Amino acid sequence: MTVLVRTVRNVLAAAALGLVPAAGSAGAADLNLPVPTVVVYPGQSVLERGVISARFTVPGNQLSAYVVEEGMLKDRLARRTLLPNQPILLSDLKSPDAVTVGVPVTLVYREEGLLITGKGVPLQSAQAGQAVRVRNVDSGVTISGVASEDGSIEVSSR
Repeated sequence: MTVLVRTVRNVLAAAALGLVPAAGSAGAADLNLPVPTVVVYPGQSVLERGVISARFTVPGNQLSAYVVEEGMLKDRLARRTLLPNQPILLSDLKSPDAVTVGVPVTLVYREEGLLITGKGVPLQSAQAGQAVRVRNVDSGVTISGVASEDGSIEVSSR
């Protein structure tokens, strides 16, 4: 389930419980939000560093910008430094990188009836689905591809 779907589901559930004002209302919601227990630096997992629940009043029109349950932190890393006892914005989080700069990866070229693999070294880190430049270890040529969830890079002839 994507973070957006979970967020919408949580906001709807909170509205059903009367914790969130009706759509279009300028009211605020008084909720328990997950917050870090210690400073969390960029690239660190918030859950691994520790999370507690703290009460906050959030403007109803801004609720969808916040992490409202611990499950939304699963498999997510801090994008910026997060301070203890402060609410977490969804924009403060990112998915882990699928490929890391300098760490060898498998290059995969697929075409109908043809599969070619090779080794490459990413010139930048990237999340799954992001474009990445990579140096082919055998030829030394720099090419572009798309990082895959499995840590390989899909390249095409275009």
